[in-house]
Amino acid sequence: MDGRAEGLASEIRTFATVADEVARGDLAIRTRFARDIITLFALTNVVVLTGLGIAFWQDCVLLAGGRIRPGDRIIDGKVVMALLGATTVQLGAVIFTIARAIFPGGAGRRDPD
Repeated sequence: MDGRAEGLASEIRTFATVADEVARGDLAIRTRFARDIITLFALTNVVVLTGLGIAFWQDCVLLAGGRIRPGDRIIDGKVVMALLGATTVQLGAVIFTIARAIFPGGAGRRDPD
C-alpha cells in the first residue's frame, strides 16, 4: 500500500463505531452458519445416496443370482418417491433456516427505536 491508501484506511478506521464492528462480526457469524448448514446438507445427502447405491447394487446382485424376484427388491418406486419427497422437504427447511439466520427481522417488521 502506498502512503495515501494507508492514510485513507486509517481515517476510515477512525470513524468506525462499535456498531460497525459488531455488524462485521455478525456478518461473519451468519456467513459461517450458512456455509456450515449447506456443507452439512451436502454431506448428509452424499451419505444417503451412497447407502441408496449400495442397496441398489445389492438388489442387482440378488436379482442376477436368482435369489429374489423383481417384486422383492429393496429399491422400488415407493422408495424413490419417498426419497424425492424427503429431499424436497429437506431442501426447503435448509433454505428457510438459512434465510431466517441471514435475515432475522422478517419482512415488514421494524425494530423499535
